Amino acid sequence: MSGYVKKLLKRICIIFCVSFAGMFAILCVFVSIRGKNLFGETDYDAQLSSDTESMTGQNDNADNTSGDKLSEGEKQAQQWGLRITSREKMDFHRVLLEEDYRFFSGHDVDSRLDEKFSFVYPKNLYHTVEAEADEAAGRYSVSFLGKGNNALLSYTQEKHGESEEGTPMEEMYEEDMGSLTEAETLLHLDTVYVVTGYEDNNSLEVYKVVKVDEENLYTMVIKTPVPEKEDARTLLSFYTEYLYRSCGFSGSTKEPRSYVQFLRDDE
Repeated sequence: MSGYVKKLLKRICIIFCVSFAGMFAILCVFVSIRGKNLFGETDYDAQLSSDTESMTGQNDNADNTSGDKLSEGEKQAQQWGLRITSREKMDFHRVLLEEDYRFFSGHDVDSRLDEKFSFVYPKNLYHTVEAEADEAAGRYSVSFLGKGNNALLSYTQEKHGESEEGTPMEEMYEEDMGSLTEAETLLHLDTVYVVTGYEDNNSLEVYKVVKVDEENLYTMVIKTPVPEKEDARTLLSFYTEYLYRSCGFSGSTKEPRSYVQFLRDDE
């Protein structure tokens, strides 16, 4: 074999080795950044998939057919078709998309519930969901509960007896303003009010909507541990607004908007 051929083969081998090493390096970089976006944050879909596969003790409440293990509240929630995936920890990255929610129309599942008693709820945020149907007292409720952190999302419908002083809404408003720390009124009209504040030594943030009509008093309450980071506060603000705009008795005239629209402040 001539010297020229040997040199040619040697060069080909070197080029092949360098190309292979480069491709291997690119593959390693791709694997290391998989699930990350350009801003250094975990990609929502990738994070949700990984979390779903690795989390222990996770189950869909509607698939739990062992009646002995369910409380009366959980059984009532199943009868009304309320279904969530039980979560050990709350992560508000799971409530950024429209498909992260289910719609509940109270009157469609139980004629005792008013048509106003409708709302959306997150599928992948809370640990348990319970419902109450006390026909004698005229009280009906749905509650989503976090695990070990006092987190709560609740909706209630309760018959009221209008007295000479009027409906019980004003009395409830005064109680809320007196019991919440740093209480702030966001809306106060004749038939609806919205307040926010804190409980438990300012460790729990509270957002409350109260609506009254001729027969019933309706409430939506969101209680969430106060976020430590600013980006987490932004997620919570979006979540709160999304629930408010989707609630049938909140009085909101605006449609729910996407997270991108929220960040851009697009109506």
